[in-house]
Amino acid sequence: MFYLTPQERKFIAVVMIVFIMGAAVQLLLRRDIAPVRWAKSVRHFRININTARGDELQMLPGIGAKLAAGIVEARRRNGPFKALEDLEDIEGMTQKRFEKIKDLIER
Repeated sequence: MFYLTPQERKFIAVVMIVFIMGAAVQLLLRRDIAPVRWAKSVRHFRININTARGDELQMLPGIGAKLAAGIVEARRRNGPFKALEDLEDIEGMTQKRFEKIKDLIER
């Protein structure tokens, strides 16, 4: 067995505490920074564009508050979306942005 001095024991305890705290912070930050990252790994993750609120639409990559409000407003004005491609008619929805989210939405 190892025989450590009190000073060495304190040092090892501090290193272990720092390591555990760092691991906990990393775990928390990964979940808070990008909820869509973990959602992409779940195969059944879909947001219904005909029922989603603005805050739910903002979970999609590249969709901010302004574009989410535009989607909700277009849905209110024109009724439910008949096809996913109808989103491309909304101001601010580019082809590139639509390609990023098309696998994460349903109608």
